[in-house]
Amino acid sequence: MKIMNTQKTIKNSIISMICHIVILILSFVNRRIFVIFLDIEYLGYQSLFSNIFSIISVAELGIGHIISFHLYIEIAKDNKEEIGKLMNIYKCLYYIVAVTMLILGVCCCFFLSSFIKETSTDWLYLYIIYFLQLLSVVAGYAMSYKRTFLIVTQQEYRCIQIEMFVTIVVQLLQVVMLAIFRNYILYLCMQLSIALISNFIISIKVDKEYPYLKNKYVIKKEDMVKRNMFSDIKSYLIHQISYAIYSGTDNIMISAFCGIRDVALYGNYLILQKGFVQLFSYRMLNPVQAALGNIIYGDTSKEKQWEQFNMLDVFSFFLASYVGNGFLVFLQPAIQLWMGKDYLLSDKFVWIFSVTIYFVVVWEIIYKYRNVFGDYIKDRNLMILSAVLNILISIPGGYLWGIEGVQFGTLIAFFPIVYGRIRFVVKGYFKQSVQRYIMKHIALFFAVLAEGIICWYATRDLSISVSGILQRFGIWVIIPMVINVIIFFRNIYFKAMLKYLSSVNGNYKYFKSR
Repeated sequence: MKIMNTQKTIKNSIISMICHIVILILSFVNRRIFVIFLDIEYLGYQSLFSNIFSIISVAELGIGHIISFHLYIEIAKDNKEEIGKLMNIYKCLYYIVAVTMLILGVCCCFFLSSFIKETSTDWLYLYIIYFLQLLSVVAGYAMSYKRTFLIVTQQEYRCIQIEMFVTIVVQLLQVVMLAIFRNYILYLCMQLSIALISNFIISIKVDKEYPYLKNKYVIKKEDMVKRNMFSDIKSYLIHQISYAIYSGTDNIMISAFCGIRDVALYGNYLILQKGFVQLFSYRMLNPVQAALGNIIYGDTSKEKQWEQFNMLDVFSFFLASYVGNGFLVFLQPAIQLWMGKDYLLSDKFVWIFSVTIYFVVVWEIIYKYRNVFGDYIKDRNLMILSAVLNILISIPGGYLWGIEGVQFGTLIAFFPIVYGRIRFVVKGYFKQSVQRYIMKHIALFFAVLAEGIICWYATRDLSISVSGILQRFGIWVIIPMVINVIIFFRNIYFKAMLKYLSSVNGNYKYFKSR
């Protein structure tokens, strides 16, 4: 079945994944060298402040998502005039967001002492770190909007290539400067410059290649009203606030209940999570979102789209089963080899963490579909429920059980979010049964849980050595594959997935020869 512009999607995915692997390796090396020369607590502060800024990022109002939704429609029509207007609206709104973020960030600095349980670092030094990160966030909003244009036109690989080049140069300089000066402020300034330099280069390239985007338009209130943007922003604001509370409070609660060092230890696990989940979920599947926008607003029949959705859903399950079980099998050995035994968290935490990752990855494709629509009012109440649940579970959980309690709250609070997305896409758009879809995934989760238990007991006593890692790898590859194929070998969407992957391989060879 023809699912999307295959060549563009493959090119985006392959280049994105390769670049991400390079950046990921550099990040691991960089963080390991950091703890040799400086106290790991500094990384805890950096993670904590990033959480604070993710909460106040509600000031963004979901403008990026809303503009992207409108751009998908106009790009499908090749309406340059309307695209130019939308990008000018985007620019104006993001300048307002940048100023608002600066004001909110300054206000939040007065409450830092409430978020930090204990510190051996001078408070003036902490404020310097805080404001450097704040200025980087503010400047990012003022410069990042042109990146969205490349993403929705299926050219994300160009952003990734630029980001990789800048990251390699800056992180190599970071290591040298760290060894020579052992100065965290210098290290942080260089770290924060990566996004700014990348966005500046992207902006120059977009202006050069798409000069019509530089045309000046007088933006009036009517331009916002006729595009229904005020209504979308109002509805999405609730999404933003709720998701910021859901995803942006973990480090704050860990800092308050457990201390800043535990935030830093948790940060090591998050780096692995974000690195590999972004590689296999975001980098691999994000190019699909732009293609989905073209399909949904094109002339593909709803029946054909439902077939495509089910095929992608099967692919997401296979991917999630490997990613979730991979974290279960390799996470502790990886942390021990990378940072040392003193940096390990409990096995109980690893189980909760791995289950959370499985659910995030298995329903990432639902998130991609949800993102190409507007109409944020339909699932906003479930976003609110998620934020409330996270607070109600994580606070007592953190107080009683520490990091494990906080992570459990994050896991449970994820389900209202994903239910809202499932209901919107499966029932609202495809007019299919939500109950049948959810029951299917409950059964699949128990299959993955069985895989995880087998993998865990088969690998937990293996040595942390080359031989032990190879044995873990063999068990991890074989167990999920055998069980998953037994479940799906007669499934028509599984067969469609294999057929599509075969065509991808052919297209990849064509793309490579070019």
